[in-house]
Amino acid sequence: MQSTDASLAELRGFLQKQAIPFTENEPLHTYTSFRLGGNAEVFITPQTAEQLAELQAWLLKVPVPVFLLGGGSNLLISDDGFRGAVVHPALGEELQILEQSGDRLKVFVPASARAPLTGKKISALGFTGLEFLTTIPGQFGGSIIQNAGCYGHELKDSLADVRVARDGNLVTVGNADCAFQYRDSAFKRDSAQWVAGATLELSAGDPKKIGAHIADYKARRIASQPKNRRSAGSIFKNPKPGISAVVQEATGQWDKKAWQLIELAGLRGVTDGGAEISAEHCNFIVNNGDATAAQVYRLIQLAEKRVFETTGVRLEREVVLVGF
Repeated sequence: MQSTDASLAELRGFLQKQAIPFTENEPLHTYTSFRLGGNAEVFITPQTAEQLAELQAWLLKVPVPVFLLGGGSNLLISDDGFRGAVVHPALGEELQILEQSGDRLKVFVPASARAPLTGKKISALGFTGLEFLTTIPGQFGGSIIQNAGCYGHELKDSLADVRVARDGNLVTVGNADCAFQYRDSAFKRDSAQWVAGATLELSAGDPKKIGAHIADYKARRIASQPKNRRSAGSIFKNPKPGISAVVQEATGQWDKKAWQLIELAGLRGVTDGGAEISAEHCNFIVNNGDATAAQVYRLIQLAEKRVFETTGVRLEREVVLVGF
């Protein structure tokens, strides 16, 4: 589906009538951690969940391609940008405490809240389970969609339900119906469901232990990942154990992480223009300052090809590609 001048004119008229903020030819590179990507034809920033659902209902009726953009931390946008409407919810960052006692906390978090700040706020209240989130870049909505996790924790473990815009209506989806898997969810597989926020349930913890966990996770992340580099985090998911006899034969092990497979393929530090398969962590591709999205994409394809040739493993992308 490709937008037409007439459909875009209709969209502008609708947005103006409903007082939903928007801009045109908005540079998207400023909204991604890669700092890459072309422009959006129309860039829309609904201010409430109700506006988000209202916008979705209208867009269902017209031939305009749509992309929902969160914090841009796990994203590679084409140098050509996005022809159509990019929706970037601006729903605030305030936590809404629904229930709080000495041992339990129930809180609603909007999708546009920054994930690490959310982890810090809830941890500071003395509740445990989100210490790992303090190391996750981007917005909370993206963390839900990706089922973000690290150091043995996943967001799904603390989620009670998710509020989404679906078919132009706001609905609540229980945890069991979110189809959470490793770095995956129903919302990632179905772009027609727009996440507006989620309710978390957490238990009280020892403040000293919570602080120690946060400090430990931060130190581990600093030690293992590229520092002060423009990237999108992990490019590939870690393969499931035992999927390649070639890996076992070559390394004597069944279990290899994505970065180890990329290193085994001899790609540590390989560059394409200003893009580099990080010498610090092979599952990161970094923008050294003058990269293009096309160069990053070629390195992604190179890693997939070489890893398969070397180990027989087909890497699965964690990063989301838009406009390719």
